[in-house]
Amino acid sequence: MLMVRFRRHPFDDLEARPAPLSMPAATLPAAALPFVQQLRIHLANDTAMPRRSAYAAVIHDDTAVCWLDTKNDRMMTTAPAPITLTLLRKLLAEEQPALSLAPVTQEVFEQRAVVSSNLALRPTLWNIALAATRLDRLMLPLQMDAKLRLRRWPDFRILAHRHDHFRLCALLIKQGASVQACCDILDLPQRQVQSFFNAAFLTAYAFPVMGSDAPVRPSPTDGLVNLWRQLRIRWSA
Repeated sequence: MLMVRFRRHPFDDLEARPAPLSMPAATLPAAALPFVQQLRIHLANDTAMPRRSAYAAVIHDDTAVCWLDTKNDRMMTTAPAPITLTLLRKLLAEEQPALSLAPVTQEVFEQRAVVSSNLALRPTLWNIALAATRLDRLMLPLQMDAKLRLRRWPDFRILAHRHDHFRLCALLIKQGASVQACCDILDLPQRQVQSFFNAAFLTAYAFPVMGSDAPVRPSPTDGLVNLWRQLRIRWSA
């Protein structure tokens, strides 16, 4: 793990950086978007935006609290990881997190990124979203009747030791469903499903879909249990 001395950098000079401004406007999240949507745009694997930067800084109070490197699936905190993760959990539990995302070029990233802790990006964001669920609600802009569907299976480091998350993924990879539909189909507590929805939405593994819920009963559980057992054996090998 790369460890360097922690320094706080005002972010004012990055606002005036020339390199990112040379990128097409369509490749950058609109500054007016809420942080969660900015982050989802940055994480989404959108082949229609091949020139989008893989690097960004997460900003709070004009200071970079962490750096994101989607190319190498890294989150680099500028303070020790427990401090940064606690701050992010606290802010993301608010309806309007006081955070913003600033895409940067690789050159700016290499010059400015001051690293204290080096973490896996999506598993870390997933855990932050789970822990940020302090209120009995979904992350904005999601509403309680929102239906999500997975665009692909999450990183299996996320699903390790989380059998109920695996069950939710097996359902939502096939169809869109609401929190209540998932609770009814899989017999899970609402708060647990809400936490999963927040994590899947924040990490851009899931996307909202329209239409009414059409629950499909899961296929016989034996096949799912056997698949889960095989995956756990593979991870532990």
